[in-house]
Amino acid sequence: MNEIFHSVELIEEKCNGCTRCMIKCPVEAIRLKNSKAVIYGDRCIDCGVCIKVCPYNAHVGKRDVLDVLDNFKTKIAIPSVTLYSQFGEYIEPGLINDAIKSLGFDEVFDITYACDIVTEITKNEIEKMPKPAISPFCPSIIRLIQVNYPELVDHIVKVLTPIEVAAILIREKYGENSDGIGIFYLSPCVSRVTKGKYPFLSSETHIDGVLAISDLFPQLLKYINKNKAAAPQSNSNMSSTGIAWAIPGGQSKAMNLEEYIAVYGVENVIKVLDEIEKGKLSNVDFVEAFACTEGCLGGILLADNPFNARRIINKYYDKLDKRCEINEMSEEYKSRFLSDMKNNKTYNPKLAEDFASAVKKMNFMNKLINSLPGTDCGQCGSPSCKAFAEDVVRGLSTVDECKFITLKGGEGNEGK
Repeated sequence: MNEIFHSVELIEEKCNGCTRCMIKCPVEAIRLKNSKAVIYGDRCIDCGVCIKVCPYNAHVGKRDVLDVLDNFKTKIAIPSVTLYSQFGEYIEPGLINDAIKSLGFDEVFDITYACDIVTEITKNEIEKMPKPAISPFCPSIIRLIQVNYPELVDHIVKVLTPIEVAAILIREKYGENSDGIGIFYLSPCVSRVTKGKYPFLSSETHIDGVLAISDLFPQLLKYINKNKAAAPQSNSNMSSTGIAWAIPGGQSKAMNLEEYIAVYGVENVIKVLDEIEKGKLSNVDFVEAFACTEGCLGGILLADNPFNARRIINKYYDKLDKRCEINEMSEEYKSRFLSDMKNNKTYNPKLAEDFASAVKKMNFMNKLINSLPGTDCGQCGSPSCKAFAEDVVRGLSTVDECKFITLKGGEGNEGK
């Protein structure tokens, strides 16, 4: 299997072999071997569903810890807009930013400015693309497309995310004095860690670390509760259009699009991608697809539930009621924020390297699928009969691991 960095990992000694993660994984990336879960890295999209459903905390998400700030002279935070939704009520953005600084940061960068820049670039880019254009914002969905829908890669808008744009702007601001500067994204999800460590959307990342909002939340909440009464009402420069990026449909709303789809949950996204693949949605201009419930507000590294968080974000949207003024951008300026994703490899699993062998394996796989019960019982250690058949032809399982086939006398492992 291809080795790439994954932010989701398994602590084997904590695994009880309960199969919940295997059953719930939306991309069938988990198997059960020797009564322990095994993550197939070439299928995993780091969506974090396994972390949510594991009752034994055997699945965990890698991320940086606050001590990493000690490695830098100047520390700058780029908080996800979802952070502002986590405190149960509308809190002045300035107070939240002060709370972030209390953790040891020297500066808090307003990501809504970068959101508005990306909005303007995206609006122009989708005019040049096959329809529907697909937002590049959710790393798990981009990974899903690379693995299972490589022919749809050209539908992904080739623009950097606001996170990377913000980091570039920070580096440019400090210029020659950028040595010793550490830029950290305060993230709602584990897939952002993968993107930071393995930048599959572009050749490099300008982020030095990714911190989990859930890890920082207790200290932030303590500071806010202590200073809330004395906090002055501030005129925040944050834009409502940038804040809207936290909500499914927010990017499309910021671009004033009418023909768009906002979909969340990997299973639902797969249905939409299937339709795009079949050419059924060519009248749609833009698709915002998110792995998590309620989009980024459902990230595994957040503290509040996504439905209450959406209520709070709507208050920010109504109160801010402004947009960052983006002057007309030159082509040279826009090109700085375009992604070179098209030149990167995709890591979709293959049955074989050569066409003839792949056809032979595919024929055997179809024959094997037809001989299986189709009950997806999971007793073989694979999540479905189809997944088991593919595991067999890839040499990851043997036919006799299926009790149904064994009871019928078994078949050989031909096609391997």
